[in-house]
Amino acid sequence: MKIPLSMTVVLFGGGLLLTGAPSIARATLGEPAASVAADAAQMNAAEGAHTARPLPGMPAQDAPISDNFTVERLTTPEGTVVSEYIGQSGMVFAVTWRGPTPPDVATLLGTYFKQYTDAANAGAPSPFGLHASSVHASDVTVETAGNMALTWGRAYLPAALPAGVNLSEIK
Repeated sequence: MKIPLSMTVVLFGGGLLLTGAPSIARATLGEPAASVAADAAQMNAAEGAHTARPLPGMPAQDAPISDNFTVERLTTPEGTVVSEYIGQSGMVFAVTWRGPTPPDVATLLGTYFKQYTDAANAGAPSPFGLHASSVHASDVTVETAGNMALTWGRAYLPAALPAGVNLSEIK
């Protein structure tokens, strides 16, 4: 039996809310680099990527290196590593995550979270099956995948991608 994408998003989003998503999200996407510290505080995350709890069967993931952006890393108490991509303009244009549990996506998407959930609820079922989705809203794209042991995702603002940045660099 296939579960429609809107049901998957409702279940996933509801799970996020039940796990303590804040009632007032601190925006990341589209916000200045200073919002990274606010995100860390909101998610009770430590700055930097910590490998104390490596993911089974997964190689360590180094931060991408580019002249077009910098990457700030946070590690949630659950061991999920969140990377926030900051363009030369000083604005966060993408976030990624990888770990045993999803991070507080509402905090990471900030003002784009509603646009994401609206697009997900209005969309067709994901062609990627139950464990992955790709949602394209007017200003934000969010891709997620995972299973019981590992979740990953990325969200980015297509119009804010710095010149010369390829999506394959956002990982």
